[in-house]
Amino acid sequence: MSEKSVSERAKETLKWIQKEQKASGLGMVEAAKVPDQSALRYLLRKAHVFEPQQGMIKSSTEPESEESEFPNHSPWVWRTPKPKKKGDVPEPYEFLAYPDWNVLPSAVAEALRGMGFSSAPFLYEGYSYRKMAGGALRRRMIGMLSKKELLAELKLKDDRTEEEWAKFEQEIHDTVAQYRGKYKEFPEVQISPNIMYYPKDGSFSFIEKEER
Repeated sequence: MSEKSVSERAKETLKWIQKEQKASGLGMVEAAKVPDQSALRYLLRKAHVFEPQQGMIKSSTEPESEESEFPNHSPWVWRTPKPKKKGDVPEPYEFLAYPDWNVLPSAVAEALRGMGFSSAPFLYEGYSYRKMAGGALRRRMIGMLSKKELLAELKLKDDRTEEEWAKFEQEIHDTVAQYRGKYKEFPEVQISPNIMYYPKDGSFSFIEKEER
């Protein structure tokens, strides 16, 4: 049985919080009343919500207006690619033209300049970036972490030996290579009891155990 990923549940939970904080008239919501506590923790880590006071949470962003389907992040503009075949529903992306690359963080600009059009996306602070004709493409990361961030976080709380780390990093590398370009057949791949990999953009998430 397929279940929604934590990122999908987080999107639904964020909409619920935004709706409830408006309906309450307080501009915030009691954290304990949020139906999906795992999704709430994810939103707090990603800074999509914050705690204005103890026990209360509030969305960090305004709800997207009903008139516009996508938020305005000028000079980024929204584009929707043409369907490759009948029945395709292409995913929109944000586009930034070359002349506007001065707004990019230096790490992203440097990565994009050395990137080929078919290179794997560069992941940075919650977004995936790719180079394309005329500029750059940006989408929200599917998972929470890039490979580099995943390994850095694991090393902070893991006591594997150097040999065990080398073996684990090779397993990660092999998994990425095995599923590269196969994201339609394998949108997510569990590579250990607590790690999920998303082949579409190369991001990772920790699998949270549901509280019972």
